[in-house]
Amino acid sequence: MKNLLLAALSLILVQAAPAQRAAPELRHEPPASFYRSASTPPDDYSATDVNAGLQVYPFRPFTGDIEQAFRRTLLRDWIDSRFRETNVMAPPEFRPGAVAGARFVLSARFAENVDGLARQRQRLLVVEAGAAAIVDAWAASPAAWQQIVPRLNAMSASMRVEGGRPAAAATLLTAADAGAIAGLYAGTRRSYVPDLMRGVGYGSYVPTPHYYLFSADGRVYRAFNAIAAPQGLERFDFEAAHRADPENSGRYAVQDGRLRIHMGQGPKAEAIEAAVPQGGRITLQAVPYERQ
Repeated sequence: MKNLLLAALSLILVQAAPAQRAAPELRHEPPASFYRSASTPPDDYSATDVNAGLQVYPFRPFTGDIEQAFRRTLLRDWIDSRFRETNVMAPPEFRPGAVAGARFVLSARFAENVDGLARQRQRLLVVEAGAAAIVDAWAASPAAWQQIVPRLNAMSASMRVEGGRPAAAATLLTAADAGAIAGLYAGTRRSYVPDLMRGVGYGSYVPTPHYYLFSADGRVYRAFNAIAAPQGLERFDFEAAHRADPENSGRYAVQDGRLRIHMGQGPKAEAIEAAVPQGGRITLQAVPYERQ
């Protein structure tokens, strides 16, 4: 009887209908020394002291691989015709980012030729619950860009996604899921290395090995240094890792055919969404990893 009840409960959890999703919203504090236009959407801001601007586009639903579409086209068609780029000077530089409450964030830094001048641009893709929003910033020159960067950084730190997720969702990690995912994955990310010879404030970003360790029961840990599990994956102490480094510890599951990872807790919590690993390879926040 007990086994029958457990089986019935598992069936209910797996087949439970998803809760209703609210439309996500991208909340933010307006950038300092920017004037906001009365016309929307998008939310349109213009700097009061330099030739620069910022547009925040609301979430809209999408189908297919939004990351690949962004890497291929910068989602140029989503940009208002008044601000759409026309002559990109070089391939964009893509970097993963983070916004509180978002499943996935990716930025593109590029420049466009406008009357012989290199207009600086940065476009941020924010993904949550089958919808995507865009934050698009520009400045008429590199000097103007340097002036607005601190204000853009402050605004970016204030951004958060509200709504878009079910109030509650039951997810089971099946044996097949665990078998396809569990293991140690290695990739390469850029990390900041201070220059001790030059003093405080000097340093550079350099390519550094980066690792994710997935357990068979839904736990995950990440680190820049090699993660040692010499006695086998099942012997790695995820609880000790969580106590020592909660920001880089979390849980994962497969839901709606996607890998969903929740790292950290509280204000620093981070949600990551990706395709499930194929052939021992996975891409997380635009970085490819391979199972060791």
